[in-house]
Amino acid sequence: MLSRSLFTLLLIGAPAIALAQGAATQSQLDEISARGRALAGYQRAAWTASAELLATNPDPSKVQRYIAYHADSGWVVAFGRLSAERDTFYVSHIGIPAAVNGQRVDSHFEFQTFPEPGPDTDFLVRAARAIDNAVMSLGATSRPYTAAAIPTEKGEWFVYLIPAANVASVWPLGDDVRYRISADGDRVLETRRMHAGMVEEAASARSDGALLAVGRHRTAIHDEPEDSDVFHVLVRRPPAPQVIVTRHFQYVIGVDGSIRLAQGQETVVGATR
Repeated sequence: MLSRSLFTLLLIGAPAIALAQGAATQSQLDEISARGRALAGYQRAAWTASAELLATNPDPSKVQRYIAYHADSGWVVAFGRLSAERDTFYVSHIGIPAAVNGQRVDSHFEFQTFPEPGPDTDFLVRAARAIDNAVMSLGATSRPYTAAAIPTEKGEWFVYLIPAANVASVWPLGDDVRYRISADGDRVLETRRMHAGMVEEAASARSDGALLAVGRHRTAIHDEPEDSDVFHVLVRRPPAPQVIVTRHFQYVIGVDGSIRLAQGQETVVGATR
C-alpha cells in the first residue's frame, strides 16, 4: 500500500472526484491491478529466462519464440517453435523458477531441455497463434514490441503488445495495445488501444540529487488506468508510484500495483509534470 507520507493532498475547493459519474469503481480498479500484475509477472519471467537461456547458446532453429504461463512453481517459460501449419508448438526448453532456500524465485531459472522437441497441440499453440494474430493486426512498427498472451477467465486470450525498451534505464510508455483473442487463437474479438503517443521516461532525479518519488503521465485514452500502467509501475527500477491523469480523473498506482482514485484536485509532491 502507498505510504500516506509520500503525498501532500491539497483539496482546492472542488467536489470529491469519487462522487463524479464515470469514475472506475474500486472493484474495477482491483481487476486492472490483477491483470497488470499478471502482465508484469509474465514479462519479468520471459525476460529473465530468455537472457539466461540465450547465454547457453541454444540451437536457434529450436528456440524461435517463448510462451510464459503461471504454474504452481510460479511463472514458467516454454521455448520452442511453431509449426508451419500453426497447429503444433514444439517445446525445446522449459524454464522453471529456481529454488533458493526452499523458495521459488523469479530472478533465476532452471531449465529442462528436450533433445527432441516435444509437441504441444493445446495451450501453447493456441497462445502462439493468438500472439501471431495480434502482431498481424498491429502491423509494421518503427520499433520492436514485446508480446504477452494471458488466458482470461472465459478461456479467451488477452494479448498485450508493448514497445520494447531500446535504451538502458528508459521506460517507453504508450502506443500499446491489448487484444482480446478467441480461445483457439484464430480471431481478434476486440482491440483496445491503451495509450496515445509515447513517453520515454528515464529514472530521473531532482535538483538535490534524490530520485523522484512519484511519476506522472497524461497519455491515457480512457477514463481509467490501463493494465500496462500497472505493469510499468511494477517493472520500473527504481520503483516509484505513478499518477495516472485521465480527462476527468486522477488515479494513483502504488509500487505493489494497487490503484486508488485520487480525491478532489490533488497536488502530489514530487510528481513530474
